[in-house]
Amino acid sequence: MADGCTPLEVPAVLELRDYDLAVRCLEVVRSHLPAILPAGPRFRVELIALCHHHPDNAYPALGVFGPHTWAEFGAAEARINAWVAERGLDWLIAESAGITAPSWVGLRAGRSPDAESATIPDV
Repeated sequence: MADGCTPLEVPAVLELRDYDLAVRCLEVVRSHLPAILPAGPRFRVELIALCHHHPDNAYPALGVFGPHTWAEFGAAEARINAWVAERGLDWLIAESAGITAPSWVGLRAGRSPDAESATIPDV
């Protein structure tokens, strides 16, 4: 795939009804990407507001930007979701308390997060 965005949903985080908390939890995941995907391809992962069929039906997700194949995307998605499942939602919530992330309203409005995008390192 080219430089477009491929949405990557983290279903465990979507269980949270507080989208500000969900955004912070996704930022925790994003901050751990070098450990989750140590030998991964070089693509950018950002927080996004994912619109599902209607502008009022949006929710927080991760967006994969840059060249990648479906196989690379699928492998990254599986590793991320396994990592989240291994740690659990309670751990993510606790870790999110000290993380800088945009508000849900800010993310929906298209404001960038304060933290830089995580890029998967070369190995």
